[in-house]
Formats: sequence, C-alpha cells, structure tokens
Amino acid sequence: MNDVATPTPVTHLKSQGYIHGKLSTVLGAQFVQSAEWKQFTDSWNSLSQDGYMADGGTYRERRYSEFSYDAGAGAGSMTLLAHVPYSQTMEVNYLNGGIERHFEPFEPHVADSPVLRSVFQWCADSLSQTVGEATWKIQTFQNRILARSDEDGQPTPEGMHRDGVDFVLTLLIERNSIDGGVSAVYEAQTKECLKEVELSDPGEFLFADDERLLHSVTPLTPSAADGRGHRDVLIAMFTRTES
Repeated sequence: MNDVATPTPVTHLKSQGYIHGKLSTVLGAQFVQSAEWKQFTDSWNSLSQDGYMADGGTYRERRYSEFSYDAGAGAGSMTLLAHVPYSQTMEVNYLNGGIERHFEPFEPHVADSPVLRSVFQWCADSLSQTVGEATWKIQTFQNRILARSDEDGQPTPEGMHRDGVDFVLTLLIERNSIDGGVSAVYEAQTKECLKEVELSDPGEFLFADDERLLHSVTPLTPSAADGRGHRDVLIAMFTRTES
C-alpha cells in the first residue's frame, strides 16, 4: 500500500490530479533527519484545542496562518500575511462552515522555518510545471488529531469533501500509537477512488487538485495500552491570486 514511486509533478497532477510522494525523495534523504525538521515538528506539541467542532468533538488541536508565495520571484518569495480567522461556506463544509473560526497563529519560528519555505517552494515549483507560474495564497494548518479510548479521532469529520481551493497538500509529520488514518482521493464527478494510502513515514504526502478531486481520511483509534495516540499533519491549501 505504501510503495511510493518517484512522482513527476506535470504528469501526475495533470493526468491523475494528485501526487503521492515523500520529502526524502523530492528534497533529499537528509531533509527529514535535519535539526531544522526536528525543531519544526516539535512545534506540534504547542497547539491549542479546536473549539469549533460542531460534532462536539475534542479530538482536534491546531494553529492557522496564511502566506503568499510568488513562484515567479526567482527562487520564490514567501510572505507571512496578516493573521485572520478561517472560514468556509456551508456548501464546502456543512459541519463547521458558515462561521469565522479564530485560531492561534503559527509561532514565529515556525512561520519563518526553512522547512516550511522548502516545502512551499517545492509545491510552487510543481504547480508552475503544471498550471504555470503564479502567486499563491497558502492557507496553512498545523493539525493534531487525538485518538483516545473514549473518543476516536476524526481527521475529516465532514466526510468526503473539497476544501474550496485550487490544490491541497497533506504532509505527514508523525503517527504515534494509532490505527486507521487512511487517506483517499476520489474523482469528483464519479466518486471513484483513485488512491488510498496510509501516510506512515514522516514527510510522506498527498498533493491533490482540489477542483478535480475529493478527499477523506478514515478515523483514528489508539493502539497503545494507555489508550492515547495522535496523528500530526501540515495542511497547506493553495489558491491562485492576481500577481
């Protein structure tokens, strides 16, 4: 299930609508073993509970920030935007849409992380090969989904869905003492499953065309004796803006 071929962004994003890969493949084997990666991933231990879950769940912790990335500016230009609440329409998210959701922003060292910059640059380079150079608004979440003996974790409580953007990156940071969490992408019109994979290695990702595809993740249950586990991911949603 988790064999990952070296992806070609133009081929896979254009023909299939998604890329499944690993940062160790596209950015080098040492990327997820670096001190910068460890500092970046340690920041998932300082997230706050998401208090906006309409299902009453207490299983999600997160931070949210927005960035602009100009893919045409030489090696690229990443800018942290002014902090704003996150919102989706009810049409896109029937469960938690229709309201402004106020989350704590990324910590400064995370927003300025060379890891984040490298990930955004790789995504923007891939999109340049696919749809042309653009300036991208990147709505970005640090998410931790908790799995406990008294409450399953729900990475996508709204079920199979779009996020209402152009492209979505789901980057695994860590799986800790959990079962489940299988990611899938579907053809939007027919609901045909195109890929189903359990992201398991730090730096493993799915990068999908949000206009063409739907996505979902199965619930999490704890696998450890103490009945506690979690799944950490970075979600980055890319929307083309006027240059």
